[in-house]
Amino acid sequence: MSYLSFRNIRKTFPGVVALDDISLDIAQGHIHALLGENGAGKSTLMNILYGLYRQDSGEIFLKGEKYEHNTPKNAIKNGIGMIHQHFMLIPNFTVLENIILGQSSPKPPSLEKEYFRKEILKVANKFGITVDLDLLVEEISVGMQQKIEILKALYKGAELLILDEPTSVLTPQESQELFKMLIDLNEKGTTI
Repeated sequence: MSYLSFRNIRKTFPGVVALDDISLDIAQGHIHALLGENGAGKSTLMNILYGLYRQDSGEIFLKGEKYEHNTPKNAIKNGIGMIHQHFMLIPNFTVLENIILGQSSPKPPSLEKEYFRKEILKVANKFGITVDLDLLVEEISVGMQQKIEILKALYKGAELLILDEPTSVLTPQESQELFKMLIDLNEKGTTI
């Protein structure tokens, strides 16, 4: 049984067939790559999984169960994290503020930043991610911003990470660091 299966996925946009009868199996605990030309539908397929689009037809199975009601909130709830090609970080917020944005505080209405700081650092340490939570996002490199996006997904419980064109905005050195990080994450059980 596959960890994630796409069966006969079809997606059209006005005047364009983006995906036509796509079936794909993803094995748990492995790193997979979808390769293809621009416009081949790679991002569209991943956006369907993450809930940004809905397929016109076809089915998705996650851990052997039919995966329906795909929305970003449901994806996160089901351990799916997506790192978009263009990062979703707020430049004038700190790294900590970006990671906790939208999280429920353990003691509302207080934000409890120190609670979140400790919890995020636990996750960062578990996955070997070195991060300064007090820096403004606009002060850090593009490669570090991507690490923050990955940490944010892991903090929300991602077991499956989707990276959309992860090296397109990175320098060669940052790309090598990303690949090392992905190997480390995969060795700790993350499906990529």
